Amino acid sequence: MHHNPLTTIVIPTYNDIHLVCDAIDCSLNQTYKNLEIIVVDDGSSDGTGRLLKEKYGEKIIYIHQENRGLSSARNAGIRRSSGKYIQFLDSDDLIDLNKISIQVGQLEKLHGPALAYSDYIRTPLGDMTIRFSGRMSPVLQVKKPFDDLMMKWETELSIPPHCFLFDAALFKDHGILFDESLPTHEDWECWMSVFSVNPTVVFTDAPLANYRRRTDSMCTNIRKMRDGYLMAIDRQIHKNRLNRNIVIRLKIRRKQIKYLYRSAGPLMRVKEKCRQFAKKIYSLLIPHRIRHERRYGKNYAETTAGKS
Repeated sequence: MHHNPLTTIVIPTYNDIHLVCDAIDCSLNQTYKNLEIIVVDDGSSDGTGRLLKEKYGEKIIYIHQENRGLSSARNAGIRRSSGKYIQFLDSDDLIDLNKISIQVGQLEKLHGPALAYSDYIRTPLGDMTIRFSGRMSPVLQVKKPFDDLMMKWETELSIPPHCFLFDAALFKDHGILFDESLPTHEDWECWMSVFSVNPTVVFTDAPLANYRRRTDSMCTNIRKMRDGYLMAIDRQIHKNRLNRNIVIRLKIRRKQIKYLYRSAGPLMRVKEKCRQFAKKIYSLLIPHRIRHERRYGKNYAETTAGKS
């Protein structure tokens, strides 16, 4: 057992030149010093690569790839990593300066593959605060955390990726990666695979991660969230196809999610298309003058006539 094992921080970024430096700085300023910081540039066109090379040089490992998405960038970081532990940190988020030190300390006391996760806070994108009263506490049950992850995700709990610190063996010994074909919920699908290995799970009772919200967040696209979640559940049904109990519960969860996102479901999409089509036909068939009379009342014709 090493008391100060190498830990890798994987920072994927895409056209976030004004934010990624915040994530890198809070990584470099960690009280834990045996770190490997890998920044995976997923095809940025805003000068990110040039800036990072000038500002950080050899302090970080910079990887550039063609734009293939967040999951691909995280996977590139996993493959390149050399640390015993892996910390994921999106370029618009922050971690407490003591996070790695605290969680490595927790994990080093354990035997076998393990992971730690913490409370977090949510702030607007421009807020650099890490200590904040609006603390989010996503506590999983101790005995069966996999069950909570499977049946309560998004409705009762949600844990941002940077709350976790993972034993790298969970990924490398089991061939676990992020599914690059999923439009959303690739993190949940990945955590499901990780938790299915039955690692020791430790909760860090402190808000060590800052999830900074942005207005163009993927979470604001309800239809995309719905479709991604259902696809992720289907992936897990396939992976667990030999475990009848898990498959049954995942199918139950699938029905729950379809109901939860019913406003973005196929039926509502058809209704919206029909509404738009009817509106278009109405505008073509009903004369402009009559439409305005209906909208503004019978005196519309006289009013417009008087003006002319």
